[in-house]
Amino acid sequence: MFTPRLLPTRAAASSFRRAYTIYSKNDQIYLHDVNGKIAASFSKDPKDMVIGYLNSKTMNPEQFQPNKDFLKLLNSNIHDKVTEDFTFIMEAGANADTYMPIYDFREIPRFGRTPEVDSIFGYVRVSSDGKIIPKSYEPNDMYRLCNGAGLVKLSNYMLEQIQEAVKSN
Repeated sequence: MFTPRLLPTRAAASSFRRAYTIYSKNDQIYLHDVNGKIAASFSKDPKDMVIGYLNSKTMNPEQFQPNKDFLKLLNSNIHDKVTEDFTFIMEAGANADTYMPIYDFREIPRFGRTPEVDSIFGYVRVSSDGKIIPKSYEPNDMYRLCNGAGLVKLSNYMLEQIQEAVKSN
């Protein structure tokens, strides 16, 4: 389920310590042992902003403690940058003159289907010519960073944006 990554310690090049673990269901997520808890992050550096915490390596949505500051940062980035995300630009072309869900990629819905409500970050307004209306993003209060399908998974573009954003916070 988890893939450990090892780094050499300062004492000896032949000694290793675990720096992070990659979540096996989602290679975007790094897991760090922080004060006896498991911190989930989009960064290899445990000092960067985390998605949330688990008490064990068992991924259980009921035991996951989301970082509310991360969720605010995520929604802010989606609000400001979703119009530049090729994945959703293409989808907007097929959703003209409506509200379109902006969802995570844990379980990508089949074409024309709406994702599960706890996997939808929020909604954007799409113009009659199939373009996302800038700054129209509204967050979905029912979104969960961790649900039965696992931890949040982002589009490639949004992953790059969030990885930069968590470094500066």
